[in-house]
Amino acid sequence: MTLPFKAVAVDMDGTFLDDRKQYNHEQFEQILIEFEKRGVHFIVASGRPYARLKQDFKGFADRMDFVSLNGSRLIIEGKQAAGYPLKRESVLDLIKDVQSKYGKIATMVYETHIAYLNTEVPKADREFLAYFAGRSAEVDAWDELPKDDIYEITFSLNSEHVHEVEEDFNKKHDDQIAAFASAGMAIDINAAGVNKGSGLKHLLEKMGLTGDDLIAFGDGGNDIDMLKFAKYSYAMANGMEEVKKQAKFIAPANTENGVFKTLQKYLDEDK
Repeated sequence: MTLPFKAVAVDMDGTFLDDRKQYNHEQFEQILIEFEKRGVHFIVASGRPYARLKQDFKGFADRMDFVSLNGSRLIIEGKQAAGYPLKRESVLDLIKDVQSKYGKIATMVYETHIAYLNTEVPKADREFLAYFAGRSAEVDAWDELPKDDIYEITFSLNSEHVHEVEEDFNKKHDDQIAAFASAGMAIDINAAGVNKGSGLKHLLEKMGLTGDDLIAFGDGGNDIDMLKFAKYSYAMANGMEEVKKQAKFIAPANTENGVFKTLQKYLDEDK
């Protein structure tokens, strides 16, 4: 038997990582070696930026590829292969709109190599978002943002508001956005049409592959497009019910090493 896929894509939080934001490095090394022997690409598809993912996979990153910031930046062999930024005017308008409706909530704006947070919210809220940035700085006012490409915005806001945030903005602006519930208290914003599924499609095309060659794992709302795209789609047992409905299979929970167990089963059968 040979493996039925040529690429693996995994979400991070709630999927590849356990509830302590950790993974078994030794076990990952062994699985990565087995995939390298078989010519299988290992891809991380995450709302996290590449700056953070390089830290998460220190010692492994040069052997992997990344669909970062929910598909906004594609990284192959450590270099940006494609990028899909938001318009700066749209970012500033959206932040203004959201804050006028929901108050001065913690907000993070991701540029190419660094993320920016506003100083006017409690330190604990800023620290919560800064963890995901890898590299961050603070600004007193959003119009002080350096003039670099902006790829994603994250609001520390209850994910139940995700659809209204998207709809409220899109009905008033020609430049459209896409909003995703990346966690219970986090909403990610990307350019319309940008998501993990589209990012993986573009990345795999560069490798001569398609969704039929892909196995993917996810747990959150920003994983749905990726799971729809992959021929072999797994929602985590701990995932959102909406996500489970979109996946073909269910993997054990992230706290039970579900990604590793599922992949190891495929490897064990490939003898």
